[in-house]
Amino acid sequence: MAVLIQRAQLLLQQGRYQDALTTLRQHLSTSANDIDALFLLAICYMEMDKPEEAAQVISSSLSFAPDDDRFLYLRARLALNKNQLPEALQAISEAVAINPHHADYFGMWSQILLFKKDYAQALQKAEEGLAVDPENLICLNLRSNALFNLGRKDEAFSNLNAALEHNPENAYTHANLGWKWLEAGDHGKSLEHFRESLKIDPSQQWAKDGMVQAMKAHYWLYRQFLNYAFFMGRLKAGTQWLVIIGLLVLTQIASQVFFPLYVLLALVALSTWLIVPVSNLFLRLNPYGRYALTSEQTKVSNRVGCLLLTALLAAGAYWLTSIPGLLAIAICTGVLMLPVASMYTPQSPKSRKIFLIYTLALAFIGLLGIGFTFLTNNVENIFVVVMLIGIFLYQFLANYLITRE
Repeated sequence: MAVLIQRAQLLLQQGRYQDALTTLRQHLSTSANDIDALFLLAICYMEMDKPEEAAQVISSSLSFAPDDDRFLYLRARLALNKNQLPEALQAISEAVAINPHHADYFGMWSQILLFKKDYAQALQKAEEGLAVDPENLICLNLRSNALFNLGRKDEAFSNLNAALEHNPENAYTHANLGWKWLEAGDHGKSLEHFRESLKIDPSQQWAKDGMVQAMKAHYWLYRQFLNYAFFMGRLKAGTQWLVIIGLLVLTQIASQVFFPLYVLLALVALSTWLIVPVSNLFLRLNPYGRYALTSEQTKVSNRVGCLLLTALLAAGAYWLTSIPGLLAIAICTGVLMLPVASMYTPQSPKSRKIFLIYTLALAFIGLLGIGFTFLTNNVENIFVVVMLIGIFLYQFLANYLITRE
């Protein structure tokens, strides 16, 4: 029967997960409590993106082998994938308590702390992992991430370059270095590393995403947006809210004392929602860039492009004719770009459903407002006002749902 386990291991290494699953089930039909086979079965389910099945195998295995650190490690991975950070920390700390000689466990611990944006503790755990195995690539990469976020950028780059000298064919390290150069403002060097990463592993989505960002960073305005996004990304959720509320307060003050500054701040706030789909429209004009976009990014850029064009045409027509209904079209389609631009931003299906329902409701109210304006010549009717209030409230809802993720 050990032959079947060896065969399953080989199939897993080859990425033939369904064949591995069949082999493991065959083995477990006669040895239901074989802990090694159950461990491989849990990995198989995780690779096949079946977290519920994996969680069931892990829980049942821990019920009769509570000291098996491997299952605690997998439980931590599952919890991290679901963004359940307290559960992930609990599981990985138990795994390390049982087996403190596995560098990958410290790497997982460091990664969870990076998600919590506790950079100092993340650095400490990565270094504890390197004390166990000085050449562990996971810990080397996570150590550089922590150093970078702590502002020790030179050390972060030295750390990653040393990791590449040790293993120049590691796609993850190249992608990580690409993101670091992008965050440091050198999109040319970042492109080199993303390209190298995808040469080694063409399926790596993280490097593909980085390649898209680096191509868009060719435009000055998008680089400024990236700088803002990286800045906000380093902040904890509570601090992000303070910055957002501070900007809103500053905008209100500016509206009373210096109108040009108010317009500038309003444009900055608007651009944070719209610059991604609008920049994707530009990227589609690039002969190579269009192939880098996902189907969702293409859909969003098409919809935002249509709304933007409609708003501009309606505004131009209103300027020529002074028909109030055209102004209502310009306003409603213009503001509707905000929710449409972020419809696919959340990762969870539940949040996406909320975004979709909210956007459709705003679109329906906007249509009522446009129709009412054509009937009454009154742009400031109840439907247009409700839509504008809905757009204002949408920003709080969207920030709340996204920061929770």
